Amino acid sequence: MKKLSVLFLMCALSFSVFAQKNAVTSAWSYLKDGFLDDAKKSIDKAEAHADTKDWYKTYYFKGQIYQEIGISEKPKYKSLCTDCLDISYEAYMKAIKLNFKNPDHRNLDLTTELGLMQFLTILNEANEKNYEDTEALYDIILNRFPALSNAFINQGVTKYQANDFEGAYTNFEKAVMIATLSFKADTQLYYFTSLAAMKAQKFEEAVQLNKLLIDMKFGADDDERVSIYLNQAIAYRQIGDTANMLKTLESGIKAYPNANYPLVIETFNYYVNQGENEKAFEYINMAIVKNPEDAQFYVIRGTLLEEMKRKSEAQVDYKKALELNPENFDANYSMGAFYYNTAVDTLDWADKNIPITQFQELDKYKIIANDYFSQALPFLEKAQTQQPTNLNVLSTLKTIYYRLMMMDKYNEMTTKINALTN
Repeated sequence: MKKLSVLFLMCALSFSVFAQKNAVTSAWSYLKDGFLDDAKKSIDKAEAHADTKDWYKTYYFKGQIYQEIGISEKPKYKSLCTDCLDISYEAYMKAIKLNFKNPDHRNLDLTTELGLMQFLTILNEANEKNYEDTEALYDIILNRFPALSNAFINQGVTKYQANDFEGAYTNFEKAVMIATLSFKADTQLYYFTSLAAMKAQKFEEAVQLNKLLIDMKFGADDDERVSIYLNQAIAYRQIGDTANMLKTLESGIKAYPNANYPLVIETFNYYVNQGENEKAFEYINMAIVKNPEDAQFYVIRGTLLEEMKRKSEAQVDYKKALELNPENFDANYSMGAFYYNTAVDTLDWADKNIPITQFQELDKYKIIANDYFSQALPFLEKAQTQQPTNLNVLSTLKTIYYRLMMMDKYNEMTTKINALTN
């Protein structure tokens, strides 16, 4: 009787295990027939049961089921879960680990570089005794993972287009990880991920991705390759690494002399903000050499030259800018401001150096100053027609009209300023 009881118990246990493994098989059948809701119920039940919760095949099929739900366009399946692709990824990863016969291999961290190298070493051993099911392992790596990576890419693109850059980065990052595991990492994917990282302000991550892209000389053309250098420089700047920012800019300028304009301007802006005008002057000269017909660059250099007390050279640049583009607002305003400032400087010098009792001498300098004010007028009036509500222009004109005793115009400017500020 005791032997019979033991036999009955063993049969009952075997039947229980068989029943649960049969649930996994049923889930697979439902998946093949397209009944994703029933497949999900079966596989979730199998995962919860003690007899199949540590069976690699449970997660092999779970990954496939949730992957199909994740890419399905049918509303009744789309509503089954909100993070199906993530669940699918985690299931495949667990299936890979449980597929190893060696318990130590099941503890590999496949999300780290070391874990990936160890995983590759095991695969290269080509020893079927390492795995419960070699066919399932290679199916995940060679077939399931590439499709899942594409699904994450599509999700990432959708989120990027919706300005959800954090979500886009998360999806692209997972796509990179999966593509790496399947040994099919695409440099274009690294580029998408780097752009999302920049937009999501994940600058530490962007630095690593951009470095990889630069090392691979990725880019459809020199303009795109320069844009990667620029992103890398900006990322370095954001994390406070000025040395590597400048090194990156200089490297890009040297590597792509025919497309380096954005890098030159970024370097120029850095030196201007640092008050290093002589260095900034080098880079604005470089920009003008590359773009000799761009009026704006002459305005920028003229402004810098004024800062460097090289006024006559600044005047030449403003004139050149107006020759290239008479309708350029900045050129008109800068030329008008140049004459205005010269007039003010003239009056200031006279006030400080000529005794107040020397009326004739003071009047001489007032005449000189008024001549400069008169020269400023046409440029500032042109600027005012271009930007009628610009308070800097209106205030400067108001002062000039007062100095030249053009009281009707003075009153007109006063009225306009009051209308804008009250």
